[in-house]
Amino acid sequence: MNKCIIPILVILLFLSSGFVGISNSAKELKNEVKEIKQELKDEFYSFDCYNEYDFPEKYSSVGQDYLWTKTHEVKIANEKLNTSEILEKTISIPSGGFIDHAWPMQGYNRKHIGRSPYSTASNPGIEKWRFGAGDWCDSSPVIDKDGTIYFGATSQDPHLYAINPDGTLKWKFKAKKGLGDIGSSPAITDDDTIYIATKFGSYIQAINPNGTEKWNKSTPDIDTSITIGHDGVIYYGHVKGVDARYPNGTLKWRFSTGSYVESTPMIDDNGIIYFGSHDTYIYAVYPNGILKWKFKTDGWVHGSPTIGEDGTVYVGSDDTYLYSLYPNNGTTKWKCNVGSMRCSPSIDKNGIIYFGVWEERFYSVFPNGTIKWSFDLGKYNGVWGSTAAISDDGTIYIGVCIDIGMCGGGEIIAFTPSGSVKWRKLLSDSLVDTSPVIGEDGSVYICSSWSGGDGIWGYLHAFGDVNSNEPPEKPNIVGSTEGEILKFYKYRVKANDPDFNPVSYYIDWGDGSYTGWTIDYGSNKSISRYHQWKIPGNYTIKCKAKDTFGEESNWSDPIVINVSGPRIMINDIENGFGIKLIVENIENHTIYNVKYSINIKVKGFVLYPFSDYINRTIISIKEEQTKTLRHFIFGLGSIDIWVNIDGFEFYFYCFLFGPFVYKIPY
Repeated sequence: MNKCIIPILVILLFLSSGFVGISNSAKELKNEVKEIKQELKDEFYSFDCYNEYDFPEKYSSVGQDYLWTKTHEVKIANEKLNTSEILEKTISIPSGGFIDHAWPMQGYNRKHIGRSPYSTASNPGIEKWRFGAGDWCDSSPVIDKDGTIYFGATSQDPHLYAINPDGTLKWKFKAKKGLGDIGSSPAITDDDTIYIATKFGSYIQAINPNGTEKWNKSTPDIDTSITIGHDGVIYYGHVKGVDARYPNGTLKWRFSTGSYVESTPMIDDNGIIYFGSHDTYIYAVYPNGILKWKFKTDGWVHGSPTIGEDGTVYVGSDDTYLYSLYPNNGTTKWKCNVGSMRCSPSIDKNGIIYFGVWEERFYSVFPNGTIKWSFDLGKYNGVWGSTAAISDDGTIYIGVCIDIGMCGGGEIIAFTPSGSVKWRKLLSDSLVDTSPVIGEDGSVYICSSWSGGDGIWGYLHAFGDVNSNEPPEKPNIVGSTEGEILKFYKYRVKANDPDFNPVSYYIDWGDGSYTGWTIDYGSNKSISRYHQWKIPGNYTIKCKAKDTFGEESNWSDPIVINVSGPRIMINDIENGFGIKLIVENIENHTIYNVKYSINIKVKGFVLYPFSDYINRTIISIKEEQTKTLRHFIFGLGSIDIWVNIDGFEFYFYCFLFGPFVYKIPY
């Protein structure tokens, strides 16, 4: 007899003994239980067709998936017979709850419902701190039972960061490659192991709670988050399909699809795995890697499926539909035309479905497929990879990309269940394609990507309440101390905030102009601003910082720039007949014999002047007097005009139409 069958026969013996005394009125259910047990036995015999590579831990380990699934079904059937206590004495069904972690994986749990058991009713929507990373942060965060937040950065500085709840670094782990993409996230197991998936020469890596590596395995390029099954098996999608791996990293099986998978696998209570693919199909796969059913859409399936309390499977497609599917056979329950989705739908306590699309809208949909409300995100704005997080009080959080095609920035929006904006904040100058998550204390976290500067390309943002706050320290400003009029000079400003609050800056340029308060930046992050002065002189530059609670710093130590310039200014070029330059003597005395030259370059043709270079002399110009210098020209096309006067150069970009010159703003 095959040794792997012996444990099963023992279990079946206990099961059968547990049914002694069941009433004859329950015969039908009793037979159902027997059929399930026979199916379990048959499944074990069917494993003989697999080789050692497919199931390296032999049949007993492989059978645990089916043992869990089938015995769970037996338990359900026996609950109807009031004999579940018998089964519980003989069969241990894993809880698979991750109940100790605040947000252990994408979409909160393996069903991807996106709903936290914690309330954010007291969260004021104030960014209490942000932590900078060395590269773009396309990886959504997760939170463990101690409140530690984990997130990753992509290719140039591939680290997994562990951040304490106060925003300080706990540790960081150097990954083999960049972590994930477009909203992917790590996952945390019940034993606190953190799994990460990397791209571009991909790896799956297991990290110990202290930040050391447990193991790593090479895989095809991964473009999804990691989902952890009831028994600890890990699932993820890649360019060839979906992999299942045992907790020790050994490959359990690989399910191949017709194209790559960006849809993070979702798992129901029976252990069935659901995911979508760029081959336009939605798949349901048994725990042994065998296809249960597949459903054809008319577009790529980027986002991950979500399952409702009644077992209904919800998933979006690039064909612009949100699909509601029956889990037993994958047939359509309903579909709703909303737009292209790259995220998972999230579901609140009442079964209402929330999600964003990249066609400028965020939706709330009833369980019957009718739209409850939608919110206009603004022209060119959309949701790209961000799955909504729903708190226990019903507030919905979502990350939004501004000018999604041009990476124009990113924000987070908090909605009430009725669709009104509770609060929103601009986070990034590039994009936010990650998902918000909710901590046990009601804090909300989300990652963003930036255009870079001082090695900071991404941030983890934390929103919540604080007990105390200190203002930012006095800023430091660095830049040129010598300059010329009408030239732009770069200044770098940064300030440290003791509480790691984000800070904005206000710069006084000393000539009567100010920046106004900038957007928020990370504490101690250096930012750049440019300025030009139009009149020669000495100018004192100073700045101050303000945190997100409105507390202002003292003024910085000032720096002084000495701006030199010509004795004669060219105020402007006038539109009209010929080249007309308005010059002014800014000295306090008459100036004689000032030489100037005009260099022109026409993109088109010019009939006059015959040379593109004109030399002239201003005989005299009295103090504070204005004169107009006129020069005839005839041609057609755009024209660049450089004027050098008294050793300083001025530039104008114009359009030439016959003898008429028109200035083009630039």
